[in-house]
Amino acid sequence: MGTTFHGPSPWPYITATLRRQGPRHAAIAYLGIDAPDLLPLHTGDLLIVNAARAAVRAHATSPTALAHFVEKGVRVLSSPNLHANVITTPKHAIVGSASASHSSTIADEAVIITDDPETVIAARTFTDGIDETTLVDEVFIANAAAIWSIGRAVPLAGIGGRARTENDFLPTPVDRMFIWHITDHQPGADETLAWSAHASLTAAGPAADYPLEWLRIDKPGGSVRGRLERGDALLQVTADNTWIHPPAVVDSDPISIPHSPHAVAYLLRTRTDLEPLPVPEAETRLADLGHPNPRLHTDHRIVSPSLRTELLRLWKL
Repeated sequence: MGTTFHGPSPWPYITATLRRQGPRHAAIAYLGIDAPDLLPLHTGDLLIVNAARAAVRAHATSPTALAHFVEKGVRVLSSPNLHANVITTPKHAIVGSASASHSSTIADEAVIITDDPETVIAARTFTDGIDETTLVDEVFIANAAAIWSIGRAVPLAGIGGRARTENDFLPTPVDRMFIWHITDHQPGADETLAWSAHASLTAAGPAADYPLEWLRIDKPGGSVRGRLERGDALLQVTADNTWIHPPAVVDSDPISIPHSPHAVAYLLRTRTDLEPLPVPEAETRLADLGHPNPRLHTDHRIVSPSLRTELLRLWKL
């Protein structure tokens, strides 16, 4: 192979190189929500990232991405001083400007990929010698998620202004997600009145960019369908199992319906810019990603963190 230069769009070459035999040691300054697609890392690999408070607060490093790699068995460390992007495999070194994020895939980036043995050894020595690191574990990720949820701060220097912000729609990480079958329902006068009263309380702030929908549940409680909480992600499937809609987010506590003592309703934040997918297509794509039985025909809470991640990635969230 020798030494090759790749730019201004190097990520296909980086990802292809990383699919070769490991172990892989990566020092990547910032991880966007897209990082799992860009960095095929697995058990036995090492990932060092800048997941310091400032990086998370700027939404430069995603707690969801961190959780994905930890679940995959990657040893993840955080270094607050990291700004380099250096990756090694047993036979190759990749050095350049590209962080693992959507903004990096649309920016003018450049890397050099080489199989020069001395350079590979020097690059591995660099990644293994990074100090002042903190192990990223479940507690670290939970703290990072709390920082992220405050809202995006002023971007860090060197982080482009074209970073995708749509993921502010979802909690980070998405800890609770449900598959939910829906039927056509026309709200009556009592529901319309309750809708008006509660919708006015949630119509301000960043979430106002996403339309509200009304979800009624006639028999809450014992069924899994009644155990919703504010912030839950809900993937709604049509009653005939034909279409699965992009995630909605529960944006209210249960709302009592006047004159309907056993019914409650919730306000849902929705995305009108994303299209529903055919259920068979979604099942095929999930099977290709290692989830051959996602149970899209059954109402249930999705316990598997990796399945939650792959479901969101069906819409590139």
